[in-house]
Amino acid sequence: MLILRHNSLSAEDLFTIECKMLKIADGEYKMNNLQHFTVLDKSRAELYGYILGFSERMGLCKSIGVTPSEFLDFLVDVDQGYLPNAYHSFYHAVDVAIVLYQMICQYDVGNYLSRIDLAALFIAGLTHDIGHPGKNNNYQVNLKTELAKSYSNKSVLESYSCTLTMDLLTKHKLLRHLEKTSTSLGLRTTESEMRTAIIKMILATDMIFHYELQENLANLLELIVDHEDDHYKKHKPTLPSTAEENDDEEEEEDDEDDEEETTPTEPEIKDIFSNQGAKSAITYFRKKSYFEDSIPLYLKNMPILPASPEEDEEDEEERQCKYSGIDLITTKTTIDGIEKANNTPPNYIMEPQQRLILCQIILHAADISNALRPWPICRSWSNLVCEEFFGQGDAEKAQGLPISPNMDRNQISQTTIGLQFGDFVVSPYFEIFAALFPKADELLKTLVDNRVEWLKMEEELAETKRKDELEEELKERNERLPSSMLPDDRPIINPTGRRVSVAAGMVVIPDELEERTVGSGKNKRKYWGVRSVSHGEALDIRKRSDVVRRRKSEEPMRKIKTVIPLRKITKKNFSLNTVNNQH
Repeated sequence: MLILRHNSLSAEDLFTIECKMLKIADGEYKMNNLQHFTVLDKSRAELYGYILGFSERMGLCKSIGVTPSEFLDFLVDVDQGYLPNAYHSFYHAVDVAIVLYQMICQYDVGNYLSRIDLAALFIAGLTHDIGHPGKNNNYQVNLKTELAKSYSNKSVLESYSCTLTMDLLTKHKLLRHLEKTSTSLGLRTTESEMRTAIIKMILATDMIFHYELQENLANLLELIVDHEDDHYKKHKPTLPSTAEENDDEEEEEDDEDDEEETTPTEPEIKDIFSNQGAKSAITYFRKKSYFEDSIPLYLKNMPILPASPEEDEEDEEERQCKYSGIDLITTKTTIDGIEKANNTPPNYIMEPQQRLILCQIILHAADISNALRPWPICRSWSNLVCEEFFGQGDAEKAQGLPISPNMDRNQISQTTIGLQFGDFVVSPYFEIFAALFPKADELLKTLVDNRVEWLKMEEELAETKRKDELEEELKERNERLPSSMLPDDRPIINPTGRRVSVAAGMVVIPDELEERTVGSGKNKRKYWGVRSVSHGEALDIRKRSDVVRRRKSEEPMRKIKTVIPLRKITKKNFSLNTVNNQH
């Protein structure tokens, strides 16, 4: 029975919540593909039930030492902290949390994280936009609101969400047993450490960190691929060989040694706040008593995997005990008609800081995942985004402020917003994501399908316009831009250096991009990234003209009539248009 201390719900709602929770939490309950799950047609009680059910499946309450009733009490207050915005509402928070669960369990993200990491990540997902007023950071800063002043114009809304989250954690004493329960799992973590991790995850949802997170994701992929390659070389089976073959092998080893001498240094995973120094939004929270700016969520005596052949032969029960508290995901297999639960440790054990950064990467991925959902869901979220965007544009116009990019209802269309978001922000980020988590490749296929729908929608809208309106639009555009920048009859989706608003914040498309390759074999992916000296030093020396793409006159992605897989588009067909996601 669910009992609330700080809030009250009707008996009917509590019954609905508990039934839904028990159904979802049941290990025998078969989960459908959450890619098709939508929160927009669910009642509040159903949403609470789903969140509690997924929390129970992950063991969240046990990990932090609370009951489902206590977590529900916290969840109701989180709901009440969200404002009734079109997009940035409690429904968005629940959607992000469920996408996180999908990534954790269906795409194997959980294989790289501890139970405590995942508890912090799930809480951050639920609260990452709490208190959002429906007007973005740009609006807050330009209008010089009290909120902007409170956080010195740095990640204003993300900082506000962190503050509200910390207040609710205090009110509900949600982490009071954390140190005890985490220690019993072999994952000793203090309340201050988890609070700090949650703050760093929420702050990382500010779009100014988009490119830093993408680079960290690419470097993390390199680290894991390199580790797997090294392990394969060390453990690959060998057969008896002749003396001649041995000589050949020695020569190969010498060649490999020579290559190693010229191999670039190991990819670096960077703290996204360190580059900002005193200007970082994290500075505000360093003054708080609950902030513990050390490496959080460390794992005690975490083994390095893969294990040696001798360790592979150890007793299964001993093995499960050894890895308890490390693995979240439990899979079931049937051997001789008997069903057994298996916990499979990851092939690469991450350092604590790497795991925190992975949590930031995953939360940001979930936050921008609308474009990767089946078309009806994608379109529904896009409708809500545009409603909120245009509402802000109207407010900015009324206040005499510059209208933020993509928010003037008279100058931008929903199709352009949808295409920009998918092409410049989502596609390159998830190319790398799917290389690291191959099961997520289905998301990229959905993105391609949705792009086709946006193009159809754009063509349908174009057909409804009268000829004289089109001629007037072309005339005005020719007066604004040099002819060399005009791809015949279509507006440029994203001129170089232009700011673009997306639901999660504002992205600035960089002036110069370079094509990069990460991973190897099945994990090999190409994407477009910002030019950087540090990365350039690790690349083969190539002429600048070979890697920098700045042809503004090139045809926009939207104009391509024959739709081909998005990955091919990103590699060959244009310049700026594909991976220009960034802050």
